[in-house]
Amino acid sequence: MRLAVLTGLYVGVVVMAQVGTNKIVDVPLTGLVAPGGTFLIGIALSMIEIAHRTAETRRDGFLNAQMMVACGWVASAILAAYLAILNVMSPEDPLFDRLAGTWRIVAASLLAFAVSETVDNSFGAYLRDRIHDAWRVVATNAISVPLDSIVFLLVAFGSLDFIKGQIFVKYVATLIVGVPLVLVLRRYVRAR
Repeated sequence: MRLAVLTGLYVGVVVMAQVGTNKIVDVPLTGLVAPGGTFLIGIALSMIEIAHRTAETRRDGFLNAQMMVACGWVASAILAAYLAILNVMSPEDPLFDRLAGTWRIVAASLLAFAVSETVDNSFGAYLRDRIHDAWRVVATNAISVPLDSIVFLLVAFGSLDFIKGQIFVKYVATLIVGVPLVLVLRRYVRAR
């Protein structure tokens, strides 16, 4: 039950990030810009570390986390298909045209997640019980954030123009929201 709730929250964060990525935003106090969904991806990457605590063993924790990633991947694919269908049904809606471009962002997310979330999950499973959970989140995101950013930006936008802003925002989100979230939620998802 706890894994299901965690998975639902993760899927919601992933889908919201994809829709938010349609807007390029100024990163406060930095002079950097990044896709709007970037603010949530550092949190999504951190949530994978929570799933490792839903099972008693590293292997089962890895499998639970990988199942969460797969659910996020499926939800993203459904979102892309749904938006493509809606766009065909009403092609002359200028307001929706921007949102309909989400399919490209979702496709980029699917590829980036397949790569970065799997690496994040594998490294996180290895580090489980070897280092404190807060450091585990920081260590895994140190690898998965740049990897996710490079793959995503190249597929979604065809350039790395937003790389500095995207990496900065993901790291800040990891530290300000992701680490505290993991430290609080790990108590509620532990395997009995």
